[in-house]
Amino acid sequence: MFSNEIDKLIIQHLDDLDDGTRRLTRLQDRVADVIDETFNDWLDAKGWYPDSGEWRQRQDAAIAPRNWISEDNKWLAWFGLGFGSGDDGQPGEEKDYFWLTRLCKAGRGEMGLRFHQTEVGRTAWKKFLRDQAPRFLGTRFILDEEPSLFLPVRIHKDDLARAVEEEDLKRAFVPLQEAFGYIHENIDRFHSLLAESRKLQT
Repeated sequence: MFSNEIDKLIIQHLDDLDDGTRRLTRLQDRVADVIDETFNDWLDAKGWYPDSGEWRQRQDAAIAPRNWISEDNKWLAWFGLGFGSGDDGQPGEEKDYFWLTRLCKAGRGEMGLRFHQTEVGRTAWKKFLRDQAPRFLGTRFILDEEPSLFLPVRIHKDDLARAVEEEDLKRAFVPLQEAFGYIHENIDRFHSLLAESRKLQT
């Protein structure tokens, strides 16, 4: 179908598209609430730094062991929910319009849990990560161009659709819970990575 034919169909169905966009925006808010609840419940259960799920309000949701937070409440390192490499999360010509599309990997983008740290500058950190890449061979963590280690998370749209129908959104978020568990299983790799990176400052 040609572009002008698609545009014609859009105009002919403006009312449906307008209503659909409104409903999807409301649905995103409901999903964001579940994301925050999933983050905060897991943090409480594991005794990690609490109440760090704020995706609904600020698109900011993170997990971190308590010893990654300084005494003056500065975050030294964490895993944050975010977008794939090179994606700022904003709509664009070559990007998905809704972040929910990315979360379900139903379009062009993706989401996942990205490792962040604040103690080493970007240039030094990028070189350091390249040197340390063998630590993560055989894992699900992807070394990308941010530079960072990224763990993709996909909420399958069919599972989410069933969960919406059954009014139990949280049941669709098993992949997010599994990603938390995978990070927990591999946390010693990151403790060692941070300890090694601090040698760059001496």
